[in-house]
Amino acid sequence: MSMDLSVIVVNYNVKAYIDQCLRSVQRASQGLQVEVIVVDNASSDGSVAHIEKHFPWVTCIASPKNLGFGRANNLAAAQAKGEFVLYLNPDTVVSEDNFRRAIEVMRAQPEIGSMGCRMIDGSGHFLPESKRGLPTPAVALYRIVGLAKLFPKHPRFGAYYAGHLAPEESGYVDVHCGAWMLMRGAVLQEIGGFDETFFMYGEDIDLSYRVLLAGYRNYYLADRPILHYKGESTKHQSWHYIKTFHEAMAIFATKHFQGQALAYRALISLGIYAKGLATLTRSWGRTVLPFLLTLFIGYVLSDGVSTYWERNHRYVEGGAYPERFRLVFLPLFAVFWTVSMAFLGAFSKFASLRRVVTAFLITSGVMLASYAFLPMDWRFSRALVALFSLGHLVGFFAVRASLNARGRSGLFYRGYGQAEAHVGSGKWPMDSLALRVLHLRPKTLFFHPEEHSFQGMIDAMISIAALLPDGVRFRMAYPSWTLGSDTQASASDSGKLALSQSPVRRQKRALDVGIGLLALFGVALLLWTKRGRRMLSHVPAVLSGRMTWVGYLVPGPHLPPLRPSVFQHGPGTFTVDIAHDADLRYAENWRPELDVYALLSGSF
Repeated sequence: MSMDLSVIVVNYNVKAYIDQCLRSVQRASQGLQVEVIVVDNASSDGSVAHIEKHFPWVTCIASPKNLGFGRANNLAAAQAKGEFVLYLNPDTVVSEDNFRRAIEVMRAQPEIGSMGCRMIDGSGHFLPESKRGLPTPAVALYRIVGLAKLFPKHPRFGAYYAGHLAPEESGYVDVHCGAWMLMRGAVLQEIGGFDETFFMYGEDIDLSYRVLLAGYRNYYLADRPILHYKGESTKHQSWHYIKTFHEAMAIFATKHFQGQALAYRALISLGIYAKGLATLTRSWGRTVLPFLLTLFIGYVLSDGVSTYWERNHRYVEGGAYPERFRLVFLPLFAVFWTVSMAFLGAFSKFASLRRVVTAFLITSGVMLASYAFLPMDWRFSRALVALFSLGHLVGFFAVRASLNARGRSGLFYRGYGQAEAHVGSGKWPMDSLALRVLHLRPKTLFFHPEEHSFQGMIDAMISIAALLPDGVRFRMAYPSWTLGSDTQASASDSGKLALSQSPVRRQKRALDVGIGLLALFGVALLLWTKRGRRMLSHVPAVLSGRMTWVGYLVPGPHLPPLRPSVFQHGPGTFTVDIAHDADLRYAENWRPELDVYALLSGSF
């Protein structure tokens, strides 16, 4: 029996993603004769055993070494029997009608040699590499000097991303992305597969160009979008990616533009450093700039407040604070305040007003407590410390407002007591989901693929992203793991647990230290109660890092490890099942206020 389609997937240490990919491939194959070939490039995460156990209908080729993208695909293509061959990345999700629609178009238009399709990233946004122009020296120059960004729809200046076509418009292009690349089997046999000179990146551009040179056309299919997780732009901002990709472009130029190769290579070198500088600048602007501006404005406001206080309260009849006050005390205060707020998550784009206020109260409390331990000649005024903290908060709000002025997601995450929402039976319905998300603003939206079509989930992500470009994080929830483009773990349940992530654990440690200092400051008050005396007795262990203030009800291997705790996050009476679920929820949704509330919930 002849095959309609051969699907080839090259896998390397992404067990959870390829599991999801193959689930979607299975649905998209209904009604078609499809074979699936997976080449595993020496993964160490148990991918091969997982595929063989859960997807026995897949032909799995386990390579003892990493062959690279092109060579691994060629190995599978040599035994493919389909009329069409689809190269598919393991971190993709295809809709149920994707294969059928693509084959239908290819059969109706025999001039098409290869096809690409519309891709969205894990946040629901269109990936521009879905359709591209041929990277000639002129096109590369337009991109490097910024003309492509200034005129993205111009047929010449915007040619790098095929600006003549809107993302929602199907049509002919020059180049496809290898994450989803459909080849006519006869054309593939005629021109050969991927050039194995390219180990990573550039192979898809080279193959697309060879299709054109053979007299065929390349087509962009817009009406059946797919999800491509690691295509998200943030995954492509590392220096290694930039350098590797541009070096692949240099190989392409040497191969196809020999007469212009020298000039092209010079442009490529310029492009590497220009792109690297631009990436560094954007990253600095998103992360470091708010921090530095808040620090600077807070210092300036503190200096103004101290000058007023100095002249109108402290030294009314003449005199001034010592020189070290402005040269040492104010800068150290500004740095400590800003660093503490950053540790507590106030600078996150997903920070709620409640999170910011909680961080401010913790930071201010720690600083007021620390004031009591300063040498007498450094205790300028406790009232000034409080005013300085308020001044820095004003600076924080001013910076956040100015940097978010052009955004559409608002000054803060605006939820109504709901950090997450689930879509499915007995949960949020798929109907009118975008409107519900717009009004209720969950921070994270969980889809349950066993209850929905992949097409429906992809369409919902696109709709929600259009309404709230930076407001929602999407997850696909499975029994063994939860997948999202911004999760660090790729093959375990820990991917959805906040306490498994290093930045969150650092926040918890900073909170422990801050609460310990506050406890020392309030020693007289705490000595009056049993809970307070218990707290004081454990301050040395917490400050030294041997213990944490708040921890699990019943620690276990299913949870991210924590130091032994002084108190528990929940009530003392519970069953094992309740404790298990409560601990998972605590680890998944940990925020500083959870520990603060746990401490305050007891009787002091």
